[in-house]
Amino acid sequence: MFGCVTDNNAATNHSVIFNSEIVTREDLSSNNWSYTNTQYWAPNKDYYFVAISTNNMEPKWTFTVPDTHDATLKVGETFKGYGTVEMNIAEENADRDLVYAYASRATNAEITDASQVHLTFNHMLSRIVVNFKNDMTTSGYTMSISNIKIGGLTAAGSVDLGVAPSALAWKPANEDPGTTVSVSIPDGNGIAIAQALSSDSKFIIPGSQELEISFDVDVKLNGAAYSKRSMSGKIAEATYAPGCSYKLNASISAENIVPGGAKPIEFIVDAVNTWGDDTDSDVDFN
Repeated sequence: MFGCVTDNNAATNHSVIFNSEIVTREDLSSNNWSYTNTQYWAPNKDYYFVAISTNNMEPKWTFTVPDTHDATLKVGETFKGYGTVEMNIAEENADRDLVYAYASRATNAEITDASQVHLTFNHMLSRIVVNFKNDMTTSGYTMSISNIKIGGLTAAGSVDLGVAPSALAWKPANEDPGTTVSVSIPDGNGIAIAQALSSDSKFIIPGSQELEISFDVDVKLNGAAYSKRSMSGKIAEATYAPGCSYKLNASISAENIVPGGAKPIEFIVDAVNTWGDDTDSDVDFN
């Protein structure tokens, strides 16, 4: 949790009251949150709060709070947060979600509103999954997927808070080299015809990117080995937005099940042999 306070409608008496304060709850069934260094409401003040978290509570990000109070910050609906967030997805194999919330409040002389501060968290990254589909049309073909990798991802970036969550504009790190991450798939064995299976999610830096995907596929026909191959392909450059989830569809069919495409077993009838002549037989009548 991060937070600061100023005089009502002014940038005077600016003070940081929360700086990396950890706010937790006892268990997932409880909605009672607590922190160690208790702060108290003061009269005639404006309060501004920003909370940041990941899906495992580890701070795999950095947050820079402005050195001075921005006089344009106003309590109310116009406050959308403040500060700069930086994150490197390569360090955690793009396994870490990143969410944030913001809130503000003005107190009066009597502090008539000392209720809990309500926070709604917003996703800051883009989420992608790879969806593998068995598009064979002949019965008996099953597929197992392994060794999935996604490349071409922006490795690290930063974003300034202060706008609506959907409008967050991430900036890639200087001379960003890009990164490739490994992707797991739950029970990726035996995908039947017309069935699909999605990989685990990855959380990526939003922005324009041209992604690459590679994986191994093991195809069986009626339980017997048919083919094993490594496949790779590109996803056309697209802009991935914060807070949005994307599915990368990988269709495995007769066109790519083996290099050059599967060659169907075909038959043609060259001819029907003519009848041969044999010895005639007579019918005897009694």
